[in-house]
Amino acid sequence: MRRPMTLMALAAVSVPLVLLPGPAPGLAREDPPSLPPMQVVVLVDESGSLSDDDVVREREAARTIAFSVLAPQSEISVVGFGSSNAPGQSAVNVVCKPAVLATEQDRDALAECISGLHRRKPEEGADTDHAAALKQALSIVRAGDAGHKKVVFLLTDGVLDVRASTNYGDNPDRRNAAAKAEAQRTLDQLAAAKAQVWPLGFGAADQAALKGFARGKSCAAGAGDPRDRVVSDSSELTEAVAEAFSSAGCVKYRPIAPQDLDRGSPLDLRGTIPAVASEASIIVYKRDKRVQVEYLAPGARRPAPEEGGSNIQIAGQATEVETIRISDPVPGEWTIRLSSAAVSVKDVEATVVYQAAVRTYLTVNPPQPVAGQEVDVEMQVWARNRAITDAAELSTLTFAATMSGSGGRQKIPLTDPDADGTFSGKVTVPERATGDLTFTGQVTGIGIGGDTRVLNTLLQSAGKVVQGSIRFDVNRATAHPGGEITGQITVRNDSGEPARLRIVVADPTPGADFSIDPAVVDAAPGTTRTPFALKLGGRAAEGTASATVRLVDDATSAVAAERLVAVQVVPEPTFVTRYRWWILAAGVLLVIGLAYLAVRLRARYEAKKVRGLIVRLHATGMTGEEIVGGDSMVLRFTVGTDFSGPNLQPAGARDPEAWEVRRSGTGTVVNGPGSPRAPLAFGARRRVGEGLAIVITDGGTAETADDHADTDRYDPFQGAPSSMPVPGQRAEDETTRYAAASDPFGGGPEPDPFRAADPDPFGAPADPFADFHTTDPGNPFR
Repeated sequence: MRRPMTLMALAAVSVPLVLLPGPAPGLAREDPPSLPPMQVVVLVDESGSLSDDDVVREREAARTIAFSVLAPQSEISVVGFGSSNAPGQSAVNVVCKPAVLATEQDRDALAECISGLHRRKPEEGADTDHAAALKQALSIVRAGDAGHKKVVFLLTDGVLDVRASTNYGDNPDRRNAAAKAEAQRTLDQLAAAKAQVWPLGFGAADQAALKGFARGKSCAAGAGDPRDRVVSDSSELTEAVAEAFSSAGCVKYRPIAPQDLDRGSPLDLRGTIPAVASEASIIVYKRDKRVQVEYLAPGARRPAPEEGGSNIQIAGQATEVETIRISDPVPGEWTIRLSSAAVSVKDVEATVVYQAAVRTYLTVNPPQPVAGQEVDVEMQVWARNRAITDAAELSTLTFAATMSGSGGRQKIPLTDPDADGTFSGKVTVPERATGDLTFTGQVTGIGIGGDTRVLNTLLQSAGKVVQGSIRFDVNRATAHPGGEITGQITVRNDSGEPARLRIVVADPTPGADFSIDPAVVDAAPGTTRTPFALKLGGRAAEGTASATVRLVDDATSAVAAERLVAVQVVPEPTFVTRYRWWILAAGVLLVIGLAYLAVRLRARYEAKKVRGLIVRLHATGMTGEEIVGGDSMVLRFTVGTDFSGPNLQPAGARDPEAWEVRRSGTGTVVNGPGSPRAPLAFGARRRVGEGLAIVITDGGTAETADDHADTDRYDPFQGAPSSMPVPGQRAEDETTRYAAASDPFGGGPEPDPFRAADPDPFGAPADPFADFHTTDPGNPFR
């Protein structure tokens, strides 16, 4: 996708687009496109061989046909039939007289009258007279509007049987043959009236019995023609009817899978109406008339008919099959909300039926060719004032074009290799062709109303002519409001004089706000190539913006070239969209950074725990008990004395006599009862009582067996160890400075009462445990 927004284009002056004052050459001004009206007759078997379930399915099928007719001014009639075997009986019963479904009341009345279909009793004439049913259909068709598309459906569960009916002669053995011959004559008359006949059998009906009943051609070249069809059970009848009517009327069905409805619990079914649909219906097979239905359009806050389309009609609410018909429906996913406070129902389902009223645009380039010249032919299909570019919708359509004139008739193959919604082909005008030349384009298919376009022109004589061609740089263009697409205009001027041509547009999409730069092309004799830009207004509506671009000779008003164009208008990308890869990369880096930070913070948190710290109690000439830190931030302990001597005990968080040890940098901080926190390096001493001190080690720096062998090295009463600062030495860091200045065991201005040179108050003369040391072999402190 290209988005040509060069500095040159931005600097150019945008000239407002000149609209053609009249219709395109060869085209008359027209009303908006509409669906062709239909005349539909539904013949429904009421013979006594039906079951109750068969009758229900026949009613569903009849309502499916009636509610699938979307074209305004269409006429529907429903006829039940059996046989006439005695006075007071009638082979046919027009349960729903021919009626135009113009209002909601018309549709509701049709839904109600279909309820009159029933299984006949013997006294009503309970055999099967197809001939009488078809003659009734012929009468209705002949009385209808000749311009309507005419379709007859024959729904039956059995073979023709009029052996008890005196209408077909006195001999019962010959009556069926006579009725069958009459049915065939009537079918031929229906065909002459250009009516389609679709025979659909079910149950006991067989293919041979209906063979030869089908008549006419389907609505489009790609749809199946009428044929006799039999389904094994009436439960399949509705599906068969929908399939047949799709070919008969070119409507499109989108079934919604069935679900079970529980009493008191709402059930939502969802179906999509595409943007191309100009008319749509949602048919709901409630199975029970007590089920209630609401219809919610995409994004609607209130159910239809408050929101959802320009003209909404709801019918059949008091029957087993309900429908909503919508003109100009809001496209997207609709919600069908079913509920019942009285009953649970199995297999409720719905079907979306839609059709698009379309218009075909046909262009020929050059618009006035010469004999022997190759001509480009292009076709677009428009619905709801926009070109159809959806490949899924276009795939079901058939495009056909022909060229006819004095040189004969030629078919023009049309394809869309670029998938931009413009179907194009080439054809060469015969060398000997003269006079009038006619181009005809037609589009048909399921889901549209179909359209035929005829373009007439005159062949010009070779000589002094000005012809051109219009080419866009991209075939499937996408642009933002205020954006543009670029192209090139080539003019071949064989007139021998300079020519001035204007670039104009016919039938632009409403709201597209096209402009063009330049608006005028000056063509000297010979070949001139001029780049141009087709620009969208800053308020162009999202969606498909379409137009026909023409090159018009300013002197003669002759069209030198024309080209169909469809631009997909998309929103201007947001900051996030435009820089999404940078934002994604920044987000990844941010996540990595946060993860790294989390790891670091976790590591710092873990490093603060006292896990691995060992606090040892030192007394005179020996190392006493120890306590080890756990998985917490503080190591709490108390110093006590019992019969065995000084010891350390774990302390609670609120113990007033507790000592606390925390990690700090490469060492610890310690505070005790009534004393502030003070740094304590690993291996340094801290006095904790008379003649008592603690030494803290961490993991691999724990004291070794050799250290214990040389107790004087760690004895707080025998001086500092060789690895610790000596009294009066300058501390290497804050911890050792604090120890040198404040540690009563580290020297200072006050004489250390525990120095080796001073009398040891805990020496042998005063040691209360001296006798135990020397005489008691069981003394634990030996």
